[in-house]
Amino acid sequence: MFRLPTHLESLIPPPRDQVPQSQPWRGLFVLPASSPGPHGVARPAREIHVTAAETENDNQQELWPERFHLQLIRRSGVLREVHGWLAQVQPGQLSRCMLMPDRLSDAAVSQQNKAAFESLARELFEQGIVAIAPWSANSPSPPGGILLYPTATSRALLVGIVFLNTNFPEFIVGPGWHSPTAGPSGINPGQLLPRLQPFQPVTPHSLYDPAPPNISSASRYGQGGLEAARGGKQGRHGG
Repeated sequence: MFRLPTHLESLIPPPRDQVPQSQPWRGLFVLPASSPGPHGVARPAREIHVTAAETENDNQQELWPERFHLQLIRRSGVLREVHGWLAQVQPGQLSRCMLMPDRLSDAAVSQQNKAAFESLARELFEQGIVAIAPWSANSPSPPGGILLYPTATSRALLVGIVFLNTNFPEFIVGPGWHSPTAGPSGINPGQLLPRLQPFQPVTPHSLYDPAPPNISSASRYGQGGLEAARGGKQGRHGG
């Protein structure tokens, strides 16, 4: 039987103090149809299969809805304003996650899904804009949701700032904002309560590009990390 050296035993919290393990969230981003652009080409509504891994504080992903209806905030300079706002936030005050394209059982469909995700991330980055994913598509929406912005290093990742029980900052959505999209009800904001013992945050590379979950944050989802958690569920989104 293997036993940890005595000087390492203090690093493992007793069972009553350990954070319950949870599966990474897997679901859909629904992007609205776009109007014809300068070249007269309209884009139909799209669905992108995504998965998320926590990188800072507790995201309460077990309570997230299965799909988010994204809204792009196309105001010029808003991504730069988000970076400036993040620079003023004290470390550890935000719940943060990384979102990635999910791997599907059909290789061709999975590649198309990855391309759609990267197209969204590229649009956000090149236009200097952000997206929001309210908890509910109902109008008015419960307060909060996920603020999404691109990284400077990869189009296969989006950073998410999770607003569990609070509204998005007014400089992003404006005063008195509510979700204009009609759709199925989402999360019950009354369920979103802070855990007593959130897991320790992962130190980011920078305020804007937190460390990808490889697999330091995702390893808490079980042995083998995020890939193992994905493997048992690939059939759900296949085809």
